[in-house]
Amino acid sequence: MLTYGAAVLCLDLPVRIKRKLNSIQRPFLLALKGAYRTTATSTLQVILGIHPLYLYFQREARVTTIRRLNISLPDTLTTLVPGKVEKGETGGAAHPAESPTEEQISLVDGGGITSGTIYTDGSKTEKAVGAAFRVWSEQNIVYRWLAKLQDYNTVFQEELLALKHATDYATSLPHQPVTILVDN
Repeated sequence: MLTYGAAVLCLDLPVRIKRKLNSIQRPFLLALKGAYRTTATSTLQVILGIHPLYLYFQREARVTTIRRLNISLPDTLTTLVPGKVEKGETGGAAHPAESPTEEQISLVDGGGITSGTIYTDGSKTEKAVGAAFRVWSEQNIVYRWLAKLQDYNTVFQEELLALKHATDYATSLPHQPVTILVDN
């Protein structure tokens, strides 16, 4: 998660960021080795054979820049040319739009929807926390689902719970297009 956006930020890191990454890595190195806290971070990295964290970030940035963004880097950083590097597989083998399934979800603006529509919502007030969804067909409510949650639940959790139950309901319907609208 720390390497998110590495291609933008980590090609040439400033010393301040390198120090910050070393301070993030240091407690883990101390715990792995069981060394005294006066032991230098660089010593722990050498003893454990673990590279400094900023080197992983720079590698990730270069790989992303060359493989995914297809941008050549300056000769001072690498001699690789984007066209000569294999793309490799990342994540799923194909984009879902290239192989649609019966349970595919479309995120296109519905406009004037006349088929089944599901509206979801989660809200948190001083009195209660809840999540709900309603299924509309034409101008009628066909089905409704409500849940009262604990006070410590967040609005994000409520929205996700309502969306999960709405998708479960939508997949249980016979082959019928359904639009789910999320209020967040």
